Amino acid sequence: MKRSLICKYGSIFAAMFVPPVMLLFGVSAWLFTTDIENAAVLTRQSEMLSLNQSKSVFEQLLQGAMHDLMYIAAVDDLRQFAIPSERDRYSELLELDFKSMVEEKGQFDQIRYLNADGKEVVRVNYRNGMGVIVPDAELQDKSGRYYFTETMSKDRDEVFVSPLDLNVEHGEIEMPFKPMIRLATPVFDASGNKRGMVIINYLADKLIDLLDQGLSPSGSQMLLNEEGYWLKAEIKADEWGFMFQDKKEIKMSNRYADAWKQISSGDSGQFTTADGLFSYATVEPEKLLDKLDLGKEAGNSVVAGAIHWKLVRFITDAELDRPAITLGKRYIAVNVILVLILGVVALLLSRAKLFKIDAQQQLHEKEERISEIVNSAFDAIITINERGVIETFNPAACEMFGYHVDEIIGEKVNMLMTSPDREYHDLHILNYIDTGVGKFVGKPGRVTGVKSDGTPIQIEICIGAKQIMDHWLFTAICRQYQEEQRQVDTGSN
Repeated sequence: MKRSLICKYGSIFAAMFVPPVMLLFGVSAWLFTTDIENAAVLTRQSEMLSLNQSKSVFEQLLQGAMHDLMYIAAVDDLRQFAIPSERDRYSELLELDFKSMVEEKGQFDQIRYLNADGKEVVRVNYRNGMGVIVPDAELQDKSGRYYFTETMSKDRDEVFVSPLDLNVEHGEIEMPFKPMIRLATPVFDASGNKRGMVIINYLADKLIDLLDQGLSPSGSQMLLNEEGYWLKAEIKADEWGFMFQDKKEIKMSNRYADAWKQISSGDSGQFTTADGLFSYATVEPEKLLDKLDLGKEAGNSVVAGAIHWKLVRFITDAELDRPAITLGKRYIAVNVILVLILGVVALLLSRAKLFKIDAQQQLHEKEERISEIVNSAFDAIITINERGVIETFNPAACEMFGYHVDEIIGEKVNMLMTSPDREYHDLHILNYIDTGVGKFVGKPGRVTGVKSDGTPIQIEICIGAKQIMDHWLFTAICRQYQEEQRQVDTGSN
């Protein structure tokens, strides 16, 4: 019995618990998949937005330095100074111009003017926030340097941009590291004669530091030269590998070969490899110079050497999976709570339903027992409703009145009565319901009944009345009058 009850309880609980839980898991799986897809799209968009922001800042600063270079080259003091006969007259003015420029900008390590022979004629260094004019005795011959040769081979409005590297002084890399870009352009006098060149040593540390100010905190920002060497890397020790003999192999093509193959061959884009998500863009100084308003036709400016750099943002595969893991933990926590709630609700509902089933079963059993008692009773027992319609008719009643139970159920009880009781019976019922007073309700009496064959029969009767909610139930217990019964029995004998 106990085992049967447990099985019944378990089946009810499963029916109430399993379907909503399966629905919950299905909806959660769909929402989780949707959220992961949205997170992936958002990550890609955020990475490209951060990359483009970094590129924009990088190009603005570099373009500003180019604009300053072209401005210096066009300064009248420099044009006049380039003429040997006017040099003494304009020397001091040019030094003050250079000094004022380095102090105002704060990003120029040096501004120099070299004559057509490659000798420094004017040089101003930037030291501790001040422009320092270098004495004539300390000026050097740079005719053998690559930037002099390449710049002097260029025409008007052409710019030489050096690779971004570390500053070297007296054959040694300056410490702490001083990232540097050299921007140079030829200088022409008023007659159009090439007289020398002006060169800016641009401090690129600000350029590099600004790359960390992207909008997306999850990825790492990198800057690479055209050979794939890191100028800014995930790992600080990987930077400037081309400047050190023992670090020549530390470059992107060796660590992320597949990624570098795509980055080096494209202008910009985004892709994934087994290592993670790469987003890249190219900074090309030649295109920046075309944007400057120099009073010339677009496309005529040339940046010597076709220098370019690659801006790259990188998110590792583990970082890409992190939103999914975070969302997964959140969904698991929420689902666990909801499953527990559903479990408690299903438990309570199952218990209530089991109690209801048990109550219904007990009621059914009780009704069956009452029915058995009524059906086995010696006296005739008849029940009717407030409309006088017969609802039950036990076997003793069937025998007394000569009807089969199927014939009598649903018929009016007054068919068992003689006149005038037959005609007034419904009024008796209504009167009792209104006043609570009935002739045979709650007390025995004697009436004359009619059998199915029309034979009258004397009956001793007692009626009970019970209101159940909005309905009334009347139960009549009937017995054939004893005197008449004795006569019937005597006649039979």
